[in-house]
Amino acid sequence: MWILPDTSCLLRVLFGLMLTNLWLLGIGASLHAVAQESEYHNALEPLPADEAAQRMRVPEGFRVTLFAGEPDVRQPIGFCLDDRARLWVAEAFNYPDHGTTAGDRIIILEDTDGDGRHDRRKVFYDGLNYVSGIEVGFGGVWVMSPPFMYFIADRDGDDVPDGEPQVLLDGFGNHDNAHNIANGFAWGPDGWLYATHGRTNWSMIGRPGDDDAARRRFDGGVWRYHPVRHVWEPYADGTTNPWGIDWNDVGDAFVCNCVNPHVFQVIQGAHYEPWRGRESSQYAYQRIDTIADHLHFVGLSNVRQGLGSEAEDTAGGGHAHCGTMIYLADHFPAEYRGQLFTNNIHGRRINMDRLKPRGSGYVASHGPDLMRSEDPWFMGVTLAYGPGGEVYVSDWSDTGECHSVKNTRRHTGRIYRITYLGSQVERPSLSDRSTLELVALQQHDNDWWVRHSRRLLQERTAAGQSMAESHAALIQLLDDGQQSTAKRLRALWALKVTDGLDDRLLERLLQDQDENLRSWAVTLACENGRPSPGAMTRMVELAASGDSARVRLSLASALQRLSHESRWELAEALALRRDDAKDQNLPLMVWYGIEPLIEHDLDRYVELAVSVAISQIRQNMARRVASYKHDTDGLARLVTAIDQSNEADVQDDLLTGILSGLEGRGGVPMPQAWPAVFASLKSSDFAPLRRHAMELAMVFADPGAIDSLKATVVNSEAPIEQRREAMEALYQREIGDLQSMLVTQLTHPELRETALRGLARYELGPDATRIVAHYSDYTAKEKQFALQALASRPSGADVLLQGIESGAIASVDLTAFTARQLQSLGDDDLTSRLARVWGNVRQTPADRTKRIESLQKSLTSTVLAQADLAGGQRLFEKHCAACHRFFGQGGSLGPDLTGAQRTNLQYMLENMIDPSASVAKEFRMQILQTEDGRVLTGLIEGESGQSITLINATDRFVLSNDSIVERKTSEVSVMPEGLLDSLSEREVRDLIGYLQR
Repeated sequence: MWILPDTSCLLRVLFGLMLTNLWLLGIGASLHAVAQESEYHNALEPLPADEAAQRMRVPEGFRVTLFAGEPDVRQPIGFCLDDRARLWVAEAFNYPDHGTTAGDRIIILEDTDGDGRHDRRKVFYDGLNYVSGIEVGFGGVWVMSPPFMYFIADRDGDDVPDGEPQVLLDGFGNHDNAHNIANGFAWGPDGWLYATHGRTNWSMIGRPGDDDAARRRFDGGVWRYHPVRHVWEPYADGTTNPWGIDWNDVGDAFVCNCVNPHVFQVIQGAHYEPWRGRESSQYAYQRIDTIADHLHFVGLSNVRQGLGSEAEDTAGGGHAHCGTMIYLADHFPAEYRGQLFTNNIHGRRINMDRLKPRGSGYVASHGPDLMRSEDPWFMGVTLAYGPGGEVYVSDWSDTGECHSVKNTRRHTGRIYRITYLGSQVERPSLSDRSTLELVALQQHDNDWWVRHSRRLLQERTAAGQSMAESHAALIQLLDDGQQSTAKRLRALWALKVTDGLDDRLLERLLQDQDENLRSWAVTLACENGRPSPGAMTRMVELAASGDSARVRLSLASALQRLSHESRWELAEALALRRDDAKDQNLPLMVWYGIEPLIEHDLDRYVELAVSVAISQIRQNMARRVASYKHDTDGLARLVTAIDQSNEADVQDDLLTGILSGLEGRGGVPMPQAWPAVFASLKSSDFAPLRRHAMELAMVFADPGAIDSLKATVVNSEAPIEQRREAMEALYQREIGDLQSMLVTQLTHPELRETALRGLARYELGPDATRIVAHYSDYTAKEKQFALQALASRPSGADVLLQGIESGAIASVDLTAFTARQLQSLGDDDLTSRLARVWGNVRQTPADRTKRIESLQKSLTSTVLAQADLAGGQRLFEKHCAACHRFFGQGGSLGPDLTGAQRTNLQYMLENMIDPSASVAKEFRMQILQTEDGRVLTGLIEGESGQSITLINATDRFVLSNDSIVERKTSEVSVMPEGLLDSLSEREVRDLIGYLQR
């Protein structure tokens, strides 16, 4: 059994996306054993580099040796191999301080005697600041160092810079987070230089001297730069912090993400989770999910204590990943080829994901780890394989990374070499090979030789060398039906980078029997946005009647590179493929390509929305039309289309999309055709269609619909669910004369919660007293809704505090969140009364520190072992579950606690008692005051040009921008202080014990 290294830390990212098939696994160590292991790991120094290599655990037949270690290499943030198999290493001494002081450097490490260990080292350049990525080629070194992308020329190859670095691009974000930045470089099969980019530090990218109008905002994901044409462009949008990109045998790209979820297939033009309200994907509406069917953690330990369990060891070791490698060499056993490898940062290991085709894309399943380190300071960053099939992995050699953002060991760093059954050391010199020899290397079984040879061919083309002879050889290889798909594709890519493709060849490839060749022919034919007429005709045929989902994915991706006028026919053909409705990529990729067409022809857009065969696309098209501001007739055209359709599912999709598009808007004019449409739909046999028609009627303030809903609410013979839905539909639009009706429903247990949620939207007046009068009859959950309803305005807050003062409301029922809401009203008298009956909402720093220290001393492992876990669960459900999920249960306002540092008592207490000490922007509380006098606190879930969506512990509010009279962003966390103040010592023990179970 391999022993689990230290693992995950609390994600301070917005709404951590949890996979639906989360494995809920148990812990195998007692609290006493956990505490002992924590003390052991905190006392450890890093293992000596050679010993660390010897003690790494690898499958039978594999071996790990040290290629380089400190002091020869320090802080290796990234590395790459040149065509002589030398390692060019970027050393990031400045991390995590962006600053302005040069100090980062690039070194070259070389193994000249073939023993698998470097014996020659040279500093290439030492004047960088905050380096985060490196690649070599085209007579120099490409360096990412936010805010700059540099090229350091060395055209004579003497390993001495020809001059100072040239700034190719600037504007890369470095303002908010130490490591969530632009990073990494890798040469793609198509000759572009690709890189990844964190989501926190958005960028305004342009050439030096460009004004804002000439720049492009990039919100994170994958981007690329052409080394010959010097063109920058975004490639895919999203993920949280991708670090490293690689391609498989058929040229599909993958990135690993530095937080859960950990792996994505990268499709050109795609939008990935999370959104975070970015303008770049405001019309994506939904985003493509991870391809992983698993998690690598169960959240039962933390990086400082090195805690472990059999459950987490089996899961994979931790939530944070760095570096991406698809192994395409010929040295490891065959089962490793084509699989994805990534460093598990806190798990001190290299995870393997098995990639399997599914639909138009892939699924990544958990495979056995390639390596696990016993060095408590091991922190892998970059992975790459070499000419002998060996794998190199860099070790940051620290324990302070990921979320804690510390750099405690600037003097350490290692690069290890993983081999199988004693491989030979290759010492190539590809630049000495002839052009035809480089062409022949496109058939090598190790893709290292293929990639470097292809890049050299591209360099020679750019330098003006004739490629006629090479093109003939490559076309012969391309046309050889006996060759594997991978080797034919290599010939295609080599033709691409050497300018050997023409329209005739691409049109012929679109007819090829191999779907992978057809797929790439689509991509290359559309790269410049102007495919030949013959190619365009064939692509429409492939979209309409082709049998390959993979080809259709390339067609859907290519849509975005075509002009609006030229993409209609292809878009329509793809949208009519009903068989793609359940594919993991195609509905959204087709939608991303269709969305902008609303700007070209609104009538045709609406016609397509009705005829499209994929429900998700139809709903999104209707949503886009309903929110379209440039032509107010769009909504009326949709309503007419609903009337003309005889299919209930089509009608319901259009209604669903319209409702989404109009969310938060008030005073929407009712289209002339609506009354007739509603008359038809309200009696439909399809229940969702009836309900959505009623909801849209409310948006239009249709008097007949309002009367119908009110009648349903008070109809004791109507089903409870229908009464509840009718009530919610009415109060969501804050229909007048509803308040008294809601109050009367407080006596009905089945309707009480809905009524209380509705009353929170009104100025309660005397009804506040009526809410308090029934308070003793409420369930614990209903009491929280009642308190929130009272706390939304000063008049209700006054009655709430009177209730506490009189004893009608127990002070312990008032949660810290509701206390924060009362304080946000800004009324000095209310705040003073709150302090008397409940306590101060904000303690002094000294108070908080003293409280943390006191609880640390009292909550020993022995005390926590006596915790009443059932009681702790009840406390969690009362005080925490409204905002936090825990093993699949609870709300989503704050981070999911399943993967938090729950066994680190100090960390937990700091976040409970002083949650605002270190709070990400995404979790800073927003305070909104509406024109009707409400004060709402919470987080912004999303906003558009017409509305803001706010969520808090009890509700979700969609507010029109016009209804908001004041908006403030607090410096404090949305999680309030005082969570533990209302609990007894026993209750604190039970809650902490439950969370640490």
